[in-house]
Amino acid sequence: MNIKSITILTAAFTAGVLMTGCKKYLSVQPESSFTSDQVFTNERAAQQALNGIYNYLADANLYGSNLSTITIEILGQRYSPPSLGGTSNYTYLRQYNYTNSLVQPTFDQLWQKAYGTILYANEFIPQMDRMVKEGTLTAAHASQMKGEALAIRAMVHLDLLRLFGPVYSASPTAIAIPYYSTANGLSQPILPANQIMDSVLADFTRAEQLLSADPVITQGINNTQDFYSGFRNQRLNYYAVKALMARAYLWAGNNAAAHDAAQAVLTQGEKWFPWTSNAAITSANTPDRVYSPEILFGSYNQNMYTTYNAIFSSTLLATQVMTVNTNGVDKIFESNKNDYRYNYWFNSSPNGFLSFDKFKDIPDPAKTWRFVQPLVRKTELYYILAETDAALAIPLLDTVRTHRGLPILASSANVSTEIAKEYQKEFWGEGQLFFYYKRTNAARVPSGTSATATVVPVYVVPLPLSETSPR
Repeated sequence: MNIKSITILTAAFTAGVLMTGCKKYLSVQPESSFTSDQVFTNERAAQQALNGIYNYLADANLYGSNLSTITIEILGQRYSPPSLGGTSNYTYLRQYNYTNSLVQPTFDQLWQKAYGTILYANEFIPQMDRMVKEGTLTAAHASQMKGEALAIRAMVHLDLLRLFGPVYSASPTAIAIPYYSTANGLSQPILPANQIMDSVLADFTRAEQLLSADPVITQGINNTQDFYSGFRNQRLNYYAVKALMARAYLWAGNNAAAHDAAQAVLTQGEKWFPWTSNAAITSANTPDRVYSPEILFGSYNQNMYTTYNAIFSSTLLATQVMTVNTNGVDKIFESNKNDYRYNYWFNSSPNGFLSFDKFKDIPDPAKTWRFVQPLVRKTELYYILAETDAALAIPLLDTVRTHRGLPILASSANVSTEIAKEYQKEFWGEGQLFFYYKRTNAARVPSGTSATATVVPVYVVPLPLSETSPR
């Protein structure tokens, strides 16, 4: 980001983050107004500031859409774009035409929102130490909130690296993105990918240390209204941070560290993230299509169902909706209707297309997982372990398959092939498939519009013009 953008965002911190309000499940409610001298003067204000940063994560330009259900999934060839009105930015995205004038604003807005969120985290982090020194916040509460903010900073940088950076396995020292660790208003240089990764892992490591007393470790998710212990899977809790470390290590090619981090989460914390019951998945009135107990971290996205109704709803005309290729979906799921994902995420619309209903609303407003956008789930840890532990790979994959209604694999199954299939099946609408293809540097990937065609992906998204244009 240029200096002008940073300065504007810094000035907007008190008027922006603190005015975003709180999530519905928190007891802390938004004040009617804030002035600059009220910022971080008490614990309530600090809590609201942190909530504001989480709300930024859920923005459509970040994890509310671009890095979850739509943009990143189009790059993964999940959908066929709507045909109404001819070509659109979706059409050009699917073609990896990043320089198209309709596409460039999408990544520019993503970039600005991402670094704006990072800036807010950088404003927040040092305030925790100051408040402890002034006696307005306990060291324990400061550590927890600071750890979450550090993890947010690391997670957003990691996804910017995965999107705009090089194919890491091929060019780890190639120039990637800037890394912002302070909010001093100074523009930072664009750094090589491996240096960005070092900073990401350093932030995650520090966050893990600060969250060592996270209530999730002893109490689990704990669906209560307490700010510090309630709904921990909707915050970057200790286990979510460890899982993100596993993801980062795997991206960096450090399989041993990825394995250890993934194993630690499952060994220490899986009891708090049980497999979703068959009854919950198949419920006629309130099907848990997101497998909510298995979500280690999900962003509270109040526009989740608005997005579904506008982009995916089976009530739309075929020319208006983001469709999935019927034969392609059948091929991915190997024509096995016993797979809960296949059976409950896709439905035939009366308007003549196959609709993607994973994020369709349910009629029960009391379900605590409504509006939760899955961003880190435990099945990814099983796949990481399967990829990094050849001896246990088949049993690990079988564990996931069993809980998705599938039979166990033959002992002769090709592990790499089966892992690829699982990424294609498991993470619909969660933004992980394109990154899987990029990490493994797949030369061709299945087309989103045909069951038989493949396309050549373009993995490196150019830095936005707002970053590269002359100051």
